[in-house]
Amino acid sequence: MKKNTEPKNKAEIPALDVDPILTIHPDPNGYIGFGRKPDPENPSLDKNGKPKDFEHLFSIRADELRSMFPAVVEWLTHDSYYTVNAYYRPAPWKNTTTGMDDVWRAEKHLSRLNACYSDIDCGRPESDEPGADLDWRQAQYEAGVLADSGVIPQPSIMARSGRGIYLLWLLKDEKDPTKPPPAFPEKIQLYKACNRKLNEHLRAHSLPADGVHDAARVLRVPGSIHRKAGRRVEYIVQLDQYGKGFVYTLREIASFLNIPTAISELPTATRALAKPPQYRRTKNPGTAPLRSKGNQVLNALRALDLITIQSWRGGFKRRGEKYPDGSTSPGRRRILAMYAGFLHGAKEPQEETIKALKTMAANMKPPYPSDPPDEDPPLETIVQAVYKDKPRKWYNETLCKFLGVTDDVARSLNLQTIRPPAVSIEADKARPLWEDYIKLRREYAEWFLTKKRGRVTCRELAEAYNEKGFVGANRETANQDLNAIGYQMHRSTGGRPRKTYKG
Repeated sequence: MKKNTEPKNKAEIPALDVDPILTIHPDPNGYIGFGRKPDPENPSLDKNGKPKDFEHLFSIRADELRSMFPAVVEWLTHDSYYTVNAYYRPAPWKNTTTGMDDVWRAEKHLSRLNACYSDIDCGRPESDEPGADLDWRQAQYEAGVLADSGVIPQPSIMARSGRGIYLLWLLKDEKDPTKPPPAFPEKIQLYKACNRKLNEHLRAHSLPADGVHDAARVLRVPGSIHRKAGRRVEYIVQLDQYGKGFVYTLREIASFLNIPTAISELPTATRALAKPPQYRRTKNPGTAPLRSKGNQVLNALRALDLITIQSWRGGFKRRGEKYPDGSTSPGRRRILAMYAGFLHGAKEPQEETIKALKTMAANMKPPYPSDPPDEDPPLETIVQAVYKDKPRKWYNETLCKFLGVTDDVARSLNLQTIRPPAVSIEADKARPLWEDYIKLRREYAEWFLTKKRGRVTCRELAEAYNEKGFVGANRETANQDLNAIGYQMHRSTGGRPRKTYKG
């Protein structure tokens, strides 16, 4: 880890508080990303030589944060931030400022949704926005009144962010309340809808919530100093009359806010298949698919996209009815047959497909079936008709037309396959080439060797690859990488005697 060269007056260094961060991040395997706004008097520069508005610093796994915090605290004393939600891994490269694992801050890399949030921009008497002239304690009081009167759910945490305040609502999974809900794409859509509605309620009562609602949000580190305000960031965990904290499921928050909760669950086997490619083999994006992934994975990704669209729509409507964006529904029966076809292509058994269709049908508007059997045949009949033939081949342009998916919709929902060609090409360009991907992996192998003081086995490296999320995380790949970077196995690692790695 590199030394922080930013000069500081030791008397001004605050005592940072790790406990609120770990309260928000209860999953020990989730990664927390950290960043900061550079000191204007000692700015960090981007590759073009311009001062950065914000810089990422490092990612730390939640179960390692407490032990590592003393070593990284000097980076976080002023204008520092952490990610509200958890990521399933850090970026596969090192941060150039700190030398630590970098932050992969995008919604598609999230593992858990820890808390809904609202950022109230008060403490600004120069602003004409209603409520902006309130100081932070007045705004905190007004938010408490709204919670007590049932306008918003009781916040789990209230925080002074400097001039303004944060409100956070901690989340729990319906199936495993000891953990936050998994950050599946369809759940992210409901999560963002909840954040939007919370902000709307607050603004309607003259508390100026800033309107940000994305799942990749960062908030100020507890105990750090807000430079402009000259104040310490403080977090206060709220307890009920029995001394317990306020924790909610996403459905409970949505129900409180009168938001439709059209969440379907992919069958487990299909969910495991629905992993987008991480690299591309061709230099010209869009010229060739990743054939190694296969038709089965394509259908799994399409099934995932369909339930993400369903969550965004709040449930599919009858044929011919209009959605708020002006697009027309192709009909509930056609959607169900489409979903069954995707699951068929993903090689789900018929009985699992019927179960999945029942959930989607129950979330439709109105729930399917609602009309006579000749118009709304049973789900079993739909599935049997789909499974008697080979899965239908769809063109993405046709699916986009049926489902009302535009370029902007595909980008905002992070759709993987049901998207216009221009968006697919953009996504291909964003993925590294295979040779670049190998380079990243081998750079990580060199760092891992340094961490292990030059002695490592192929099994250890393969396990580290797997934890890091690299494709091809097996012993043979690890062996090839070790040979490529010039590592010679030592007798103590179980191999034949060779020289140890010199770096």
